[in-house]
Amino acid sequence: MISMFLILKKYLSSTRFQLDLIGILLVAMLAWFAWSAAHPLTWYSLFPLLCFGYAGYRIVFELTFNRKNVPSLATGYKGRRKIAEILRRDADQRGKEVYTVVDLGSGRGELARRIAKNIPNAKVIGIELARIPFLQASFIQKWLGPKNVSYLCCDFWPYDCSNVDAVVFYLTPRLAEQVGEKLRRELKPRSIIISHTFPLSGSWSPVEVLTYRSPFKETIYVYRQE
Repeated sequence: MISMFLILKKYLSSTRFQLDLIGILLVAMLAWFAWSAAHPLTWYSLFPLLCFGYAGYRIVFELTFNRKNVPSLATGYKGRRKIAEILRRDADQRGKEVYTVVDLGSGRGELARRIAKNIPNAKVIGIELARIPFLQASFIQKWLGPKNVSYLCCDFWPYDCSNVDAVVFYLTPRLAEQVGEKLRRELKPRSIIISHTFPLSGSWSPVEVLTYRSPFKETIYVYRQE
């Protein structure tokens, strides 16, 4: 009984409790807005209900099924377009028959699909540990393609990146730093790394830094293995 009390006390004083409380309040607020926007219930109220319902689902998903993983925040449309353009330019310059790209933490697969569509000769592999986003990405790819993208549901830390031409990711600052160390050990010379929002530290120096607004200011860091 005392141990349970201590665990509860530790949880109530933690940052996790504050985030959970904020999430619960947000879901409650969304539910109130959804009911206000949809009442009385008609066919026209279906759209706001779906929008608020999806927003509530994302919050609940992050607080429950995905709470131990990286938040599944997708790269926006502008970011996906710019990253795909960078990789397309690199693929054209290198003139390889098969250009292999790995997306570490691919989420629902939006970025991986954009890269695969933009570079027809690319082999794009999305790696995602959380099962629900992985299933969503696999379902969309099965029915809508493209055929040159595939997804793996696994932890990317043991994944061998030694034979890939490019690696992209959108991770937290701490994870980005750790991934940078992993890729420094594994990547072959001339391989390209693209990190969204957070730079790599240590021995990495960006060869290109792009900033854009979507609508807020965002940054893409481009690195190349020596």
